Amino acid sequence: MAFKFKKKKYRPPVEGPLRRLPGQSVRDEWERLFDDKVVAYLLTFIIVWLFAFWQWIYKWTGQKPQPGFWTVVAILVSLYCVYRMWRLRAEFRHLNLGEKGERRVSEVLRELRYRDYITFDDLLLRDVNVDHVVVGPGGVFAIETKAYSVFGNGSAGIDANGALQLGGKPAFKDPLKQARASAAQVSAELERYLRRKVWVEPFVVLPGWRIDPPSKETDVVVLNDKTISEFFGTRPEKLSRGEIREICTHLDRSARS
Repeated sequence: MAFKFKKKKYRPPVEGPLRRLPGQSVRDEWERLFDDKVVAYLLTFIIVWLFAFWQWIYKWTGQKPQPGFWTVVAILVSLYCVYRMWRLRAEFRHLNLGEKGERRVSEVLRELRYRDYITFDDLLLRDVNVDHVVVGPGGVFAIETKAYSVFGNGSAGIDANGALQLGGKPAFKDPLKQARASAAQVSAELERYLRRKVWVEPFVVLPGWRIDPPSKETDVVVLNDKTISEFFGTRPEKLSRGEIREICTHLDRSARS
């Protein structure tokens, strides 16, 4: 016997996965760091002091507690927790800078819509995070945003060895290599879907830095947030509307979580 199920009267106003936000991976890492470390230190801090207070209650009620010993333990544990949380400041500051940098670059990239460019933020492709992917008439671009604090003379550029220099010092963790890896990952993902090679141009964007002309030409374009629009305005047309639509259809699936 078949049972007739009653049709639901209500449904959610928004269904299906939504696109990831710019800087979402950074925000997720910020929350993981806070939940895994800061909360643990805070709970330890509170527990030892509650135990010490409990011992003082024993003393005040005439029993045989050891409040002095547990107070010393509470002080030592508290000092350790405070020290560990103080050491986490640099990590949180770095994550906050990264999130603000990605949001700033995302704002600039969205202004390219009037030139028929489409932006995807915080793509997760086979466990690899790509800050931004831009698709439009000028091609496909994978963008690595690096929100370093500005120091020295505030200039950045490619030196004679093909390495990125910031204020006269080598950049941390080789952003050019990271940009190439992101572009290769996007290209491989599109090839799996389209069954043909798609060239993805790697970018590094340094918000707030002054970009000097490169001493050596490389395959990675280095810009700041103020020169993005100018760069895309000079790109020759490489993709048709149909190709853009086809590429964006697949990337849109990867941009949802």
